[in-house]
Amino acid sequence: MYLWKQEMQSYRDRLQSIPPFERLAIAVSVMDWTLAEMGQIQPGVVSEYIASSMQKAHEAVGSGVEKLTISDEMLDSWNDVDDQAEEAGTTHIMSAILACADAPGGLSGEVLYGVLCFCYEALRERFEESDVGLEAERRSDKCVEAISFQKARIIDFL
Repeated sequence: MYLWKQEMQSYRDRLQSIPPFERLAIAVSVMDWTLAEMGQIQPGVVSEYIASSMQKAHEAVGSGVEKLTISDEMLDSWNDVDDQAEEAGTTHIMSAILACADAPGGLSGEVLYGVLCFCYEALRERFEESDVGLEAERRSDKCVEAISFQKARIIDFL
């Protein structure tokens, strides 16, 4: 996360200038890309939760709303599902989904910043080398690619 924070800090305040429904579109596109980069998630309750939530996220973006709405049942089951998220990166993706759904006033710039961080962390954890820290992240193609993709998505909306 060292590299992500260093590279993305200058975008933090700028995210608030993007309309909330567009912030949700950015969040969903980054989550989609992150999931694609992560590859197959083992079948089970975690992958089903993520797939169902992402379907709702696409519906929300298609409707032009400002936040992801998932059922109270899904929100209530988050902790139980997360307890089963042993596969690298899945807890971070689930946290990104929860952040999008737990935004009463719409997806703020600060919440979007957090979602982007969760997505980066999902990939960093999924493809983590034995080395950790800023230099290890700089050498990681996945880390660098994730930051480049996120910046490009933000710039598309600024």
